Amino acid sequence: MTPSITEDAVNTALGNLLQAMLPQLGAGKIIVGQVNRVAEPEGDFVVMWPLRRPRLGTNFDQDQAGLFTAAIAGTSMTVSSLTSGEIAEGSTVFGTNVAANTVIGDQISGTPGGIGVYAVTPSQTVASETMLAGGSEITQPTEVVMQIDVHGPNSADNAQVISTLFRDAYAADQLDGTGLSPFFADDPKQAPFVNAANQYENRWVLEAHLQIDPSVIVAQQFATSLTLTLYDVDHPPSS
Repeated sequence: MTPSITEDAVNTALGNLLQAMLPQLGAGKIIVGQVNRVAEPEGDFVVMWPLRRPRLGTNFDQDQAGLFTAAIAGTSMTVSSLTSGEIAEGSTVFGTNVAANTVIGDQISGTPGGIGVYAVTPSQTVASETMLAGGSEITQPTEVVMQIDVHGPNSADNAQVISTLFRDAYAADQLDGTGLSPFFADDPKQAPFVNAANQYENRWVLEAHLQIDPSVIVAQQFATSLTLTLYDVDHPPSS
């Protein structure tokens, strides 16, 4: 299972935000920490370090199910009609002749969540039949805390720019559509950096706080019909 918002997505969105805040740095000057055997950039640059991910609230569970008619050939599932609901990526497919643990991948063509062609795994062959793609989407509100190390001769000024813009509508506008929402960045602190030559370099450090709401989809079966059977029950006599 993979969360809907991955670490790579967080790093990319935050890196793009910092690049927009500090366009003078140029390409290759916003990097992710904890990468070994990578030379330190020259001049001004920024390093992002993931620190922690505290929970912000209880999980939010939402069931999703789609009832449809489809056929599977290899790793492609062709949906010819949709009876109810929608077909979501990551959902598990259930059907009479469908292999266990069949999962829907990307939609290749067609109406989003509806009629069309979808990638599925594992590979199999299933004639057209009624199928159901069910899952429970479990979402955890999460705070992401990233340490931002600002290096170079202009590090104090660059850190001030980040601290100012991070707690402004500017940051929210830049992150719109990425799945990240900015909270704030704390006050910059000077923390001199000792390089490989035992020389002190200018470095200012601050923490950036953001919110993400990653979700995980787990398999969940749903009933398409119910059969009720009535039984007579003897009631004790009333007193």
